[in-house]
Amino acid sequence: MSTVHDCKLLNYQVDFERSRLEINVLDEEEKNVKIIFEDLFTFHFEDQLPNSILLDIVEEDVHLFASKNKELLHRSKDYSWPMNYENIKELVRYIKQNNYTYYQVQASYGLNGWVLAKRLLIK
Repeated sequence: MSTVHDCKLLNYQVDFERSRLEINVLDEEEKNVKIIFEDLFTFHFEDQLPNSILLDIVEEDVHLFASKNKELLHRSKDYSWPMNYENIKELVRYIKQNNYTYYQVQASYGLNGWVLAKRLLIK
């Protein structure tokens, strides 16, 4: 998604009632850009730092979600995060059946992570 390359993170907000995550960034021309994930299932960001610079947002295979986040899922399973499930196969099946997409958020500085949502809009 070249429109987010080298954008400076201004803030992000999660609206659990509307199942929406919005990231506000400033592009290279100093214009405000909204990155909106709709029908949000869950997300996880690391290294949330001021002046984070986004490199890209990449769609990846749901099976990679399970393998890349094995430790996080194991650690959080007893707390019903991201949902109550018996095993990883059940979680992946739920994600696929409900048409969620695994978006990898890549940054050169801060805010690396991922989002599971049905749609991504850039305005």
